[in-house]
Amino acid sequence: MIFPKQRYQCIQCGKSCGQWRIWVEPDLVDSLRRHPLALRLQVAGQPYLVEHEGGWHHLGYDKNGRCFFLEGERRCGLHASTGWLSKPRACRQFPFFLVETPDGTQVGLSFRCSAVQQNLGVDWEQHRNDLEQLAGSGAYRRVGFEATSMGPVRLEWRDYLGWEASWREQLLRGFCLRAIFYHHLVTHLGLELAEVDFARLVQNWTLSALALLQTPLELAELKSNGESIRYFEHVLERKWLWLGENFLGRMLLLLVGEQLYWSAGDKALDLVEGEWLGHREDLGPVEHGLADTMLQFCHR
Repeated sequence: MIFPKQRYQCIQCGKSCGQWRIWVEPDLVDSLRRHPLALRLQVAGQPYLVEHEGGWHHLGYDKNGRCFFLEGERRCGLHASTGWLSKPRACRQFPFFLVETPDGTQVGLSFRCSAVQQNLGVDWEQHRNDLEQLAGSGAYRRVGFEATSMGPVRLEWRDYLGWEASWREQLLRGFCLRAIFYHHLVTHLGLELAEVDFARLVQNWTLSALALLQTPLELAELKSNGESIRYFEHVLERKWLWLGENFLGRMLLLLVGEQLYWSAGDKALDLVEGEWLGHREDLGPVEHGLADTMLQFCHR
């Protein structure tokens, strides 16, 4: 496994135990219904499990958006009483992202998690058993085994790793992704757009993203800080750019995410990671649209 530099250990904030719809894998539904906590919730008339068409189920939430299995001190009752494996897979996996690469399983982390945001945690060896169980019991996205493309440029895995290393090094030197990617696109695609116009285009896309997210924020100037560098470097590290439908469009989505970060103040990571980069799956058409727009300004 390829471990990130970030640290993690659950601090029992309960933040991930609500708001999102947690689907329960079919082979866990019956054992969940027989769980002592579930029987208690059933007697109390609490809809701890919600059924949908096709036989799929997700965990239910109370009027405050909290999972019914979340108990005092914001601890998962399932985990506390019968262990980690009694929880739905989505709960066991958060905040980890696992991606299969030619070099091994890349472990990533969601910055939606409070402990990850604060970089609180333990040595990765203490997570190895859980991660190996997750990796061995499920199928994960495979990236890098076949070439992809950045517009007309064919991109092999080893070449990409060189790009990523350069981008991350520039981030650590204080450059923003917008400047880094602009010069990259000029070099590799022959981008015929002044940098100030490129910045304006990204800002316009960001305004559209804010409308899509229904978030009224004011755009601010990009500037580096320790948190933003740590976050965006890790987004690259966990191979986020490879996980979409269009690599070039994904690069541009990431630039929108960077601009959103500077628009959200103390809610920046929750907005960008929770609603844009980390946990959103429906942006394929947006990726293609951004890429098509950018290629209009390229001569290669």
